[in-house]
Amino acid sequence: MKTHRELAEQLDLFHSEQQAPGMLFWHPNGWYLFQNIQEHMRRCYRQYGFKEVRTPQLMKKELWHISGHMDMYAQDMFFGGEQNGDQEYALKPMSCPAHILMYKRGVHSYRDLPLKLFEFGLVHRNESSGSLNGCLRLRQFTQDDAHVFCAWSQVKQEVGQFLQRAKQIYSDYGYQALEVKISTQPEQALGDDASWRRAEEILKEACQAERVPFDIQIGEGAFYGPKIELALQDAMGRIWQCGTIQLDFNLPDRFELEFDNEQGEGEQPIILHQAVYGSIERWIGILLEVSQGVLPEWIHPQPVAIVTVNDSVLDYAKHIRADLEQQGINVLCEFGDHSVGRKIKRSFELKIPNIVIIGEQEAQAGKLTIRRGKHIDMINKEELVSFLKAKQNLR
Repeated sequence: MKTHRELAEQLDLFHSEQQAPGMLFWHPNGWYLFQNIQEHMRRCYRQYGFKEVRTPQLMKKELWHISGHMDMYAQDMFFGGEQNGDQEYALKPMSCPAHILMYKRGVHSYRDLPLKLFEFGLVHRNESSGSLNGCLRLRQFTQDDAHVFCAWSQVKQEVGQFLQRAKQIYSDYGYQALEVKISTQPEQALGDDASWRRAEEILKEACQAERVPFDIQIGEGAFYGPKIELALQDAMGRIWQCGTIQLDFNLPDRFELEFDNEQGEGEQPIILHQAVYGSIERWIGILLEVSQGVLPEWIHPQPVAIVTVNDSVLDYAKHIRADLEQQGINVLCEFGDHSVGRKIKRSFELKIPNIVIIGEQEAQAGKLTIRRGKHIDMINKEELVSFLKAKQNLR
């Protein structure tokens, strides 16, 4: 079994360099895959009423003092400053304080809630060099970082929707077995015990309402609130921790957040921090190891290769390539002098699901030979785009 690093090399997806430990250099194929995965998540968030935002990566320390991260998380953060040398800024390790600042820009009514924001947030965490592991453990990565600002009365429903959304997304990738754990109040925690107990009960009730079995992890919650952690099991029985939703009643207090309730009085909202992938980079690493490079066709960075038999069909092959590229389908072109067998072998090594073979017979008849594994079809050239999209089962 190959590691995700070996598969990334084989499929030409990404690599790392000593000059940037814990960070990735994405190749065209890898970035295409990354964007396909990102777009799938984007569509799902929008279906649930989230609005996408973009926030700065570098913000002043004072923000992180208010949030409590300077007390609880500073050892895992990167700091920098202005030209005078003062270390007054921090690279964000998560997007929640920035989303809170966006909430604070307006005066909110109960009619505005829940307010749902999400961001593909590029974050930095100062992981030790010994813990770095390909794209499974990085210093720079991208979170599908989402936050819901809501009233206590809306929390259960929103947590239920998170579980629905996670199950939907995971099933799209073929995962069925889902492990759920509820993490409770840690020793170092913000807020009063009564709020912690209330929050923990809501998480349990939401799981029960969605018929999701769960285990309890005592003392494993975030410092600002309890959380649900989602883990997936692959065909080898390996467990991969991915999604999470964290119920937070402390940061709203520290940032003095309010909304006007039905009585016209100021009330403090709850923040639900959530991510389904967790880290897109880590998700790709898991996907590579689970699939051994045989990626789902609907996110494949190169779902089709065009193989020419000889130069006499080159113009016809280029016309087919142009048709596919106009439809946004990324194509590998094997137009070189190598033998057809060698070109097909290269396509197999790249795990490309559709190999279009073009010889003189196809060019003269306006047809195409398509090889999918051991199965071979011949179709009219006008049918190629619809054929591929049907096979991809595009989401």
